[in-house]
Amino acid sequence: MKILFASHIPNQHIKDKDPLGIMCLSATLKQANHEVRICSPEVRETGKMLEEFPADVIAYSIATGDHSFYIDFNRVIKNRHKNIYSVFGGPHCTFNPDFITENLDVDAMATGEVDLTFVDFINSLESDGDYHLTPNFHVRRDGEIYRNEVSNHIPDLDDLPFPDRSVIYDYYPKAAVGKVKSFMSMRGCPYPCTYCHNHKFNEMMKGKGKILRRRSVENVIEEILNVSKNYPLELVYFRDDSFNLGADWIENFSEQYSKRVKLPFVCTSHLNGMTENVARNLKKAGCVTVEVGIEAGNTRVRNEILKRHMKDETIIEGTKILRSNGIKIMAENILGNPGSSLDEDLETFTMNKKCKVDYVNAHMLQPMFGTDIYETAIKEKELTAEGYQATVEGEKASQEDKISFLTGDSFLKITNREERKRLNKLIAVCVNFQLPLFLVKILIHLPLHPVYSLVNIAFKGYAGSKLYPYTLSIKETISTVINVMKMGRSNIDKRLGKSLNQFLLVEKLDKGGNPANQKLGELF
Repeated sequence: MKILFASHIPNQHIKDKDPLGIMCLSATLKQANHEVRICSPEVRETGKMLEEFPADVIAYSIATGDHSFYIDFNRVIKNRHKNIYSVFGGPHCTFNPDFITENLDVDAMATGEVDLTFVDFINSLESDGDYHLTPNFHVRRDGEIYRNEVSNHIPDLDDLPFPDRSVIYDYYPKAAVGKVKSFMSMRGCPYPCTYCHNHKFNEMMKGKGKILRRRSVENVIEEILNVSKNYPLELVYFRDDSFNLGADWIENFSEQYSKRVKLPFVCTSHLNGMTENVARNLKKAGCVTVEVGIEAGNTRVRNEILKRHMKDETIIEGTKILRSNGIKIMAENILGNPGSSLDEDLETFTMNKKCKVDYVNAHMLQPMFGTDIYETAIKEKELTAEGYQATVEGEKASQEDKISFLTGDSFLKITNREERKRLNKLIAVCVNFQLPLFLVKILIHLPLHPVYSLVNIAFKGYAGSKLYPYTLSIKETISTVINVMKMGRSNIDKRLGKSLNQFLLVEKLDKGGNPANQKLGELF
């Protein structure tokens, strides 16, 4: 069968944007002799692709926040291509079993790990067999919804083929020339953070096999060497949730990677497991930057609300160990947590300042559908009306609400909203220059949102060049700057808003409507 994935394609010089999930699915599907392609979710672009590649199935991987975008897009595509079969997957589907019943244009939705069961589903769909009984899938067939149990975890990740990068790079050659590429050495995370899907996923998969599964060092290195032979590669980015888990594996990895690969790399690690020995081996292997989650400087917020289970001393000591081994630190932080105050967010600034991290990446908390913190927000009625519509009543939400997840604001009812949004934009610069707390308090009370946004974007670009070292030509540097600017919240807001408007116009045209802007209509 022919399967077409519709997904936003990564910018070539922006780290960690390789869609590894789609790449993994493409690899197993091609191994089973199916044809796979990808295209951008734009009506004209997808229409052209379907003329060239008449797909039997169109597939989407969605998260809360972009789900309404893809629902609208799928509705337009299915209206124009009556026989195409639609499959949705990703975290929003995994944790929202009602997704398929709420959206009549969705033919099937996948939950959990579907590397192998997706192949089973497509095989059965091709033969018109019992595809509606495939594990991990909820399926609409003959007016009925069939819900199937999730299958066991894949026990040995070495049995899976390497992610199929050609599915992206053949369609979008600019992504292939990017010198930073993503890899994963393991699956699973043991930590119960309330804002993350991992905890709920572990509950769903209880009794289905080991949570933590790690590829062999040899398997990981072979993939990296294979990629480096076929594509430019100067910096390896490991997207594991906690790369530092397993001291013995890290030691073995350090020995082999330093001899065979010899490329700098970046990884994400949990400070609870950051020891002198682990840090030393990371540095020996070639680690230049470790991304860590501090999340909140206030102990109550960090451990009671977010369930990070980290002491202040653990954070301070772990970052000290990394710095002493010559490893740079990018710290993730969350502001605007439920039941928290502006003063507690300012403690996050103070903690990062004390740890002397190289860059603070901060976000306003956006509760993701299906997480513990989202369920608490629903129970305690802490979601705004707009937030409830956009996440629970997707089809009833306004276009503005549908894209609000990407605006840098939060759907939570929080105090001192504007001051906390300004802190979100300024915290990286303020920590870097070790500004005193009293000055930060003054700055966040000034109504200078546009200025602070520009400062945030500019400093992010500067810090990125230090944290993620790889060579860029002048042309590539300009391209990177432009891409970073495009990632600005207001620009994302406008782009998706325009796309949604176009989708709705297309749908109206398909139904015989007469748009006011006929010129725009003719584009489709």
